[in-house]
Order: sequence, then structure tokens, then C-alpha cells
Amino acid sequence: MIGTLTRRIQATCGDELSLLRRQMYSLAWQDIREGGVEGAATAMARKPSCVNHGVSVDVVCFAQRASLEEAPFVISVAMHVHPDRRSGEVYWEEADAWAQAVAGHEWFRVEPRGGLETLDGRVFHYALTEKAPTTQTVPVDAAGS
Repeated sequence: MIGTLTRRIQATCGDELSLLRRQMYSLAWQDIREGGVEGAATAMARKPSCVNHGVSVDVVCFAQRASLEEAPFVISVAMHVHPDRRSGEVYWEEADAWAQAVAGHEWFRVEPRGGLETLDGRVFHYALTEKAPTTQTVPVDAAGS
């Protein structure tokens, strides 16, 4: 379900997601890598939930100076439940799909980093970490040895 929902978000908000990623990468490379600031953030305009009627979604991306313990990019997905909606009926896993859609690249892995309850919903945090490059093994006979 998450994969299908991620593709739906990408199809619906593809241009905005692409712009958000470009802004996030730009912040990281221009400001942080050159020692200008400790971190920076960019956000996408609030969107209605794709599967939850009466729920809206905010996505904020943070770029921070990388260390061994911290990922250089963090995504926060806030799901706001409108007052006339019961939070017990919300499909909270939609936040995972939004984080995957923001990552949008096969070179990054999305790692959940917890979340918290708010007065009107929940906020989920994710780290974007680079995937290790895949290595292809070639059988010895096929390599001509």
C-alpha cells in the first residue's frame, strides 16, 4: 500500500516534490557544506491527504551539517486532523509514503526517526541516508577467466 500511495503522491505533486528536493539539496550544498550555517529548512505548501478525508499534510525538509551520528537530510511530515474528524480513523502510515515521495530517488533510503503527537495530529520524522552502491558480481566463467 505504501508503494502505491507513494506513486500516487509523486504523480499528483511531482513538480512540487522536485522543487522541494532541489531546494533541499541547494541549501545543503551552498550554506552548510561551505560552513555558513549549522542547518537550513525548506517546506512544501500544505496538501490535502491522499487517503484521509479531513486531514492535511505539511512536509518540511531539513539539511544539517552531517556527522557520524546524524544524516544530512531530515524530513518531517505533519498530519493535521481537522476538528470534525476523529484521529482514530486516520491512516497514519500515509506519512511514510510522503517521506518516500520526497526522497524520490533510488540513491536514498528513508529511515523513520520517531514522531510525536500534537494537539491536532501527529508529526513523523525521517532521515534520508545514502544507499550503498550496489555491486554486481560477475561469474568467473562469464568474465573470460
